Amino acid sequence: MSPHPDPAQLLVEFLPLLPKGKALDVAMGKGRNALFLASHGLEVAGLEKDEESIDLCRAEAKNRGLHLEIRRTDLEDLASYQIEKVTYDVVICFYYLQRNLIPLMKEALKPGGIMIYETFLIDQHLTAGHPRRREFCFEHNELLKYFMDYRVLFYREGQDTNGTYRASLVAQKDSL
Repeated sequence: MSPHPDPAQLLVEFLPLLPKGKALDVAMGKGRNALFLASHGLEVAGLEKDEESIDLCRAEAKNRGLHLEIRRTDLEDLASYQIEKVTYDVVICFYYLQRNLIPLMKEALKPGGIMIYETFLIDQHLTAGHPRRREFCFEHNELLKYFMDYRVLFYREGQDTNGTYRASLVAQKDSL
């Protein structure tokens, strides 16, 4: 398997809706989604803790002639970093759940900005035992509840064609 798999399908589907400008990829991993956004003209900042993943992403960005701002960040240590408020046109987070980060991610969006969030649903933990810890999965309708103050453009919960249970959201911050 390639160290740089395809970007998330949800991100590909909603790319036409995304405003051009600055994007933040929270817990970017090896950068598959950050690289995708950068290749479509967005100015991307990625937050990631794992040094090996960061190195792989940097190498792939160089390979593709893309510029990414990558910040080595321990997301669980909220005091050690800052997510700039009202800075980003797009904020994405895939397969990472830290509930106390969600308000910071929301504050990072400019008015009219788009949030794309997708991660495991509690059913995934209960049926497959992955993720190992229940708190790494959203309960039913939990992701939706975090964004009731946004215009929800897309929301889905349930099992996908690969058998993975997940919650997926695309929402827009009010532009008023």
